[in-house]
Amino acid sequence: MTTTIAPTAPQQATHRVSAGSLLKAEWISIASLRSNKLSWIIGTALVVLPAAAFAAIYGAQFTDSGQDPAMLEWLPGVGEIAMNGYFFAIAMAVIIGSSVYAKEHSTGSLRTLLSAAPKRFGVMAAKAAVVIAATFVATVIAFVLALAAAWIVGGLFGLPTNVDDVLFGVVLPIIGAGIFAASTAAFTLGIAALLRSETWAVTASLVFVFILPMILATLPWSWGADVADVLLGTTGQNLLLAHGALSGDLLLDLVLTLAWGAAAFFGGAAVVARRDA
Repeated sequence: MTTTIAPTAPQQATHRVSAGSLLKAEWISIASLRSNKLSWIIGTALVVLPAAAFAAIYGAQFTDSGQDPAMLEWLPGVGEIAMNGYFFAIAMAVIIGSSVYAKEHSTGSLRTLLSAAPKRFGVMAAKAAVVIAATFVATVIAFVLALAAAWIVGGLFGLPTNVDDVLFGVVLPIIGAGIFAASTAAFTLGIAALLRSETWAVTASLVFVFILPMILATLPWSWGADVADVLLGTTGQNLLLAHGALSGDLLLDLVLTLAWGAAAFFGGAAVVARRDA
């Protein structure tokens, strides 16, 4: 006598990857890549070195003039000197933002991640949250170090800080630099998701942020300058400037800077949700 065992339906996995687990996984991923570590180290050095160099140049001019007080009317303060390396901070944000998606796509690890966490927008949101937070913190640290370098080197030449308001002349520009870099990283993440290529994402983002506004501003038509004024490269740079007070223009630049990063990210996330990894 034999018994027949009826086949049972395969049980579906009920385990879901939590948002916290996704964030932890993305942080491990971004922090473990050697290229990201090198980008942060080199980017920070390239932010600090120009600040020290320009402080030495202005300090030498101030010393050669016999520390003429009249020179203080045109010499920049340490807060402005610290911002001279902003290009490298934004380039660092572009490299990090593109690598978060493009490297995983090229190696195939993105498929593994999506098999464990099939909700693609959640995966993209975790990537954006980690890269935005990491880029903001890294950029602020870099500019704080640049400020310290400008202050110390300038002090060796007897150069005064030449800062009228610490909040608007130092603190807000550094925070603005962090926001600019973080939004650029989110922007590049979205572009990388659209193009699926780290090389093209970096190239397109750098052209959009730095080159396109300059080209539009030089056109012989007024609309070119008007368009350049609202692009990410222009609005982000405006956040680095010292302002006498909070103004409508400053708040508009802040909103536009955040909006560019959000628009590119949501566009990339929407495309990822509709196509194969």
